[in-house]
Parts: sequence; C-alpha cells; structure tokens
Amino acid sequence: MQSAFYTAAEIRERLSISTLVLLRYKPLCEQSLTELVENGIGRIELIESLEQYDFSDRDSMRYVGQICSAVGVQIAAYHAHKTNLNHVDTELRRREWVERCKHQIDTLAELGGTVWGCHAGDTQDGVVKKSYEELARHCEGTSVVITVENFSRDGVFVEDRVRFLDELDPPTVGMILDVGHVRDGGHQNPMTRAGGPTEVVGICAHRLKNIHLHGFVDTDHYPPFYEGDRIQWVELFRMLKSVDYEGLINFEPSTKRARKGVIEVIGAFPERIVEMANGSP
Repeated sequence: MQSAFYTAAEIRERLSISTLVLLRYKPLCEQSLTELVENGIGRIELIESLEQYDFSDRDSMRYVGQICSAVGVQIAAYHAHKTNLNHVDTELRRREWVERCKHQIDTLAELGGTVWGCHAGDTQDGVVKKSYEELARHCEGTSVVITVENFSRDGVFVEDRVRFLDELDPPTVGMILDVGHVRDGGHQNPMTRAGGPTEVVGICAHRLKNIHLHGFVDTDHYPPFYEGDRIQWVELFRMLKSVDYEGLINFEPSTKRARKGVIEVIGAFPERIVEMANGSP
C-alpha cells in the first residue's frame, strides 16, 4: 500500500534548488556550490545568467558542468527565463529563437539534465505553439522535456497553460507549476488557502513536469516557512504524492526576499515537512 505522504529520504532524493538563490549575490563557482552540497542539496536548476555562461554554447556549458562535477552537483534543469519570445516579431526571428533553444536543449542533454523551460509568453497568437512543436520534435529520442510556466496575469494562468498543453499534446512538453504565480478569479493565490493546492494540482497534474517552490508572504520567492509564509505546504505535498508527481522537488527562493540562512532552510526542508505532516509543530 502506498504511503499517503513522502518520507524525508524520498524528498531529498529529488531535492533541487534554483541558482536564482545565487544570482547577484554569489557567482556560480565551487565555493558557492559546495555550500549547497554541505546542506544536502545535490541538484540545481540553472537559471540563465548571460554574464557568467551561455546555455547555447557547448564550451561554456561544459566548463560549468566541470565546476558542478567537481563538487558533486547535478545540473537537473535549465530555466532560460531571458530566452523569451517577447521580441520575436518576424518568422526569421522566430526561427532564430528556435535554433538558439535547440542548442540550449542539446547542451542540457550533454550535462545529464532533463528539464528545459523558458518564459514563453502568451500562447494565443500561435507563435509559441509553432515554436514548441518544433522544439518538441527536437527532443524526441532524448530524456529532455520542455516546459511552459504559469504566471499571475490573464492569458498565462494555470488553466491557460494546461489548455495550451492539451492542444499541443506531445509527451516531450509539459508544465512548470510555479506556486507563487498561481491566481484565482479574484487574483488571490489559492496555494495560500486550505483546499487550494488540491484544486490547482488537480488541474495540471497530467501535464506537470517540474515545480517552482517558494514561500508566499505579500509576494513570492521567499524561502519556505519565512515569517508570514502562507503556502499550504503539507496539503501541497500530500497532493503531489497522491498524483504520483515524478519530477524535481525544486525550490526557487530569491536572495532579494531573504538572504540569511536561505540555503540552510531548503536543506532542512525534507525533515521539516515530514514532521509537519506527522503533526509536529
């Protein structure tokens, strides 16, 4: 019989952190990555940082891979948030965008990563659909999936993203559920109220390939359990377990929200959430 909740070991086995936690605070280097490993975090979602490395350049990413390997960190995902479709206004530019993304997917696969995602933008004009169809074909025969993320504005809510993915439908495309970006009809975050995580995960579970986790106070990107954090963590993880979510347990805190002790909090999360689920304070 399947357990109704994760064990700490099950969570830690998939525990990951976005390098947003380092952005504009610490460079990506052996010293900063060693801090992750010392806190039990062995996987990263590498956020785009053009001043440090280029996802689409094989030599650049091989060098980053060597740094990570030296300390025992696995690059699990790319978050290409700057590689977006905001300025793609001609077919030539769209094709150039797709080729750049293909190169990024190739370097990710070489490093052993499995999830590529970007801030795709509104999917209603057909540009994103056509581009993602081409990227999906490029991923066939590899272990990489490409993803689209929800945001807190009309046209890119969770429901919009699921509708887009259901129309697209290839197995190499899925969704990043960002728990801080979710909004309901009243523009409130349902992940902060009882029943909300169950409802939201239920909508997107069949397309869910990755998750961005962070605390939500007045806004998002706080570490979990930060003072005033209202995310319904136990309910969220019960629901992820119940739908057999198989992706990363990936945190995306920003040092702009809270710097001191963020990595330690993420490292201690598996034991903390299991204690909460078992009724400990």
